[in-house]
Amino acid sequence: MNAVSKNAVVIGMDRSDLGRAAVEYAAEMASRRNAPLRLVHALAPANWAVRPGVGWDSDIKTMMSRSAQHMIDDTVEVLGVVYPALEVSYLLEWGDPVDMLLDQSRAAHTVVLGSRGAGGFADLVVGSTTLHVAAHASCPVIAVPDPSDEDVPRHGVVVGVDGSEVSQAAIGYAFEAAAEMGQKLTAIWAWMDPTGTGVGRMMPGTFDSNEVVKGEQAALSESMSGWADKYAGVEVDQKVVLGHPVPALVAGSTEARLLVVGCRGRGALRSLVLGSVSHGVLHHAAGPVAVVHHTR
Repeated sequence: MNAVSKNAVVIGMDRSDLGRAAVEYAAEMASRRNAPLRLVHALAPANWAVRPGVGWDSDIKTMMSRSAQHMIDDTVEVLGVVYPALEVSYLLEWGDPVDMLLDQSRAAHTVVLGSRGAGGFADLVVGSTTLHVAAHASCPVIAVPDPSDEDVPRHGVVVGVDGSEVSQAAIGYAFEAAAEMGQKLTAIWAWMDPTGTGVGRMMPGTFDSNEVVKGEQAALSESMSGWADKYAGVEVDQKVVLGHPVPALVAGSTEARLLVVGCRGRGALRSLVLGSVSHGVLHHAAGPVAVVHHTR
């Protein structure tokens, strides 16, 4: 059961509550898209808080395998009841979770992970694993946060726009998601005040804020125009926000069903995944965050 179906939704599973929330999110997404769902769980000693030693091969390894298989079987059974038409497969192997997810991402439509996990996908958001998967996956990656606020009604899709090539891929993914969910799309363009006098910045001799805002709005409209024509049925709201992109995008995600950002951008959105901006968005966004690559 190693091959992943084309355009499947892949879910990185673990044994935590957050992992279960991610499975639910991925299953709903796959069902909505009429796409296969792929469950992936890595068996690795370090991820189970055990150390190989005396009796490792015959005892602990067997226990880990049986426990993981039981988790997979239970999940498949529950999904069969909730989503009887959903095609479900799984991958349960010894190995590194990053390598397994990157390999599965080559044919997948989206990889879904819990914002924080346990077992084979521990600390996915706060550590290097999430950064590596999000930066190198061959498809978009969605991080699903703590489900503690699930009573909050969620609506709409939000996308961060900056005019870059990868931003175009993020816009396309956001439009697709909004169309599938029948939701409104809000595009946010964050710009920094050029009159700021921080280190390494100089105040220009002449500065007309109204003209700058008009220019930013025109750039945002240009970035959205082709996609808006393709997805004519999606209601679109365009917002130009003065300030740093993290608080702008986090504020926009407060009640959103999905926040979409590019893996790498330029200007204020540069290095969304690999730098402090991505950490801020992933740590503080109130809902699921999708990281999209320009290769999509």
